[in-house]
Amino acid sequence: MIDYLDRALGAEKAATVRAHLIGCAQCRTEVEELRELMLAMSDQEMQQPGQGLRENFQVMLQSELNMETADGLVRGPREGKEEKFGVRAKIGWMTAAACILLFGGIWIGAAIGSRKASDMPDKLDAMQQEIKQMKESLLFSLIDNESASQRIKAVGYAEKIPNPDQKVIQVLVGTLNHDKNVNVRLAALYSLASFADNPSVRDSLVTSLPKQAEPLIQVMLINLLAEKKDNRAIGPIRDIISNKNTLPAVKDAAQRSLRTM
Repeated sequence: MIDYLDRALGAEKAATVRAHLIGCAQCRTEVEELRELMLAMSDQEMQQPGQGLRENFQVMLQSELNMETADGLVRGPREGKEEKFGVRAKIGWMTAAACILLFGGIWIGAAIGSRKASDMPDKLDAMQQEIKQMKESLLFSLIDNESASQRIKAVGYAEKIPNPDQKVIQVLVGTLNHDKNVNVRLAALYSLASFADNPSVRDSLVTSLPKQAEPLIQVMLINLLAEKKDNRAIGPIRDIISNKNTLPAVKDAAQRSLRTM
């Protein structure tokens, strides 16, 4: 994707990528995020002092030398000799001051560039925050859509949100427990599994287990909670095993999970 955005691919490969992006929403999203990131990085150029600084220095120095020469001619040879040392001293100080100006300008330019570079993490953080908010907005706007595929897309956005807030988690848990389409509920569980190390998410998963009647969701939840060694799930898992309506395959999975907890 980076080579594609940098236009470093050959015509054939670039055409293949473009054709893929037309039919793949996930890759299109990733390409746009990469494009924003690369644009932000490309703005961070080191600022160098322009040629005008050196030219202005040369003009100023020559102007001062001309003034001193003219002043010496007006005063005559005697005065010129008496103040020869003073003129040299003055030119020396001027030269030193001009050098300070020149190298000070270079230092300032570098400092500005450094400051812009130091601002780069803040810009990237702001961009990432905007992307996060965009994904949250898409989640909230699509989760009540009549189309199951749109609701699956909505919970897919949630999976890519780093450190989701409680509102996002509640939407996912509500979808897992109440959506009428089993595939949407499965997608919500996949997204929640990405955040299973979050205590509030794991609390919700433990609470959700007794509410599930779909065998595939039961098995996924049991395996996930067993993997996390959450002992609070032992009681609901035993209830599933003792339930006469539970499928034998689910009971087998539950018994295997209990042995690992």
